[in-house]
Amino acid sequence: MIAVACPIITQLIPGKPMPQTVLLLAFGAIFGPFILDKIWVTKAVELLSELGLAFLFQLDVVLGAFAAGFILRFVTPNGNHTLNLKLEGVGYGFLIPVFFVVPGASIDVKAVVANPALLITFIIMLLVRAVPIFVATTLDHRVNPLDPQDKLTVSLYCTMALPLIVAVTSLAVQGGTMHQTTASTLVAAGAVTVFLMPLLGGLTSKLMKGETRLIAPTA
Repeated sequence: MIAVACPIITQLIPGKPMPQTVLLLAFGAIFGPFILDKIWVTKAVELLSELGLAFLFQLDVVLGAFAAGFILRFVTPNGNHTLNLKLEGVGYGFLIPVFFVVPGASIDVKAVVANPALLITFIIMLLVRAVPIFVATTLDHRVNPLDPQDKLTVSLYCTMALPLIVAVTSLAVQGGTMHQTTASTLVAAGAVTVFLMPLLGGLTSKLMKGETRLIAPTA
């Protein structure tokens, strides 16, 4: 139901400021054991979540998936467009949403709220990722180089990595190398950057272009 509702809600929001991924995590957190306690992560759900992770990053995490793909390629060496569409429909329409809902259900909202300093620290660390990207675009000399404001906007947008954060923290918690409260805060910080980075990118672009218009007539 969440997988069906999230794309519809995303399309209904004017301007579409909220990505579907954030909605999936939010619904998972709301219906998870820490708030409404309506979603329970069983072994079967974990399997679906892992398959969703495999679809998201195009990983063959299960040997059976590799064998099935090998057999399909042998039977249809030139591929089958209809079959590929059906497999992508199952992956992106069901398995990937399940993957995002499961980590969302594991988010301890109270733990995130109780430690705002850690949340802010993670957000700042994600912002720092924009620095090497900006430097790389500055050093990249091409025929049509980007304007400084466009470089800054691109750098801010490239700092968003919510799917990767969700995947890594989920695996770390399962492996026992990360506490659930830390993972919850990291995922929450990633979700905040999905809203924050486009906002900062738009504001900086408008401000810098506005300054350019003011300076141009005087020059």
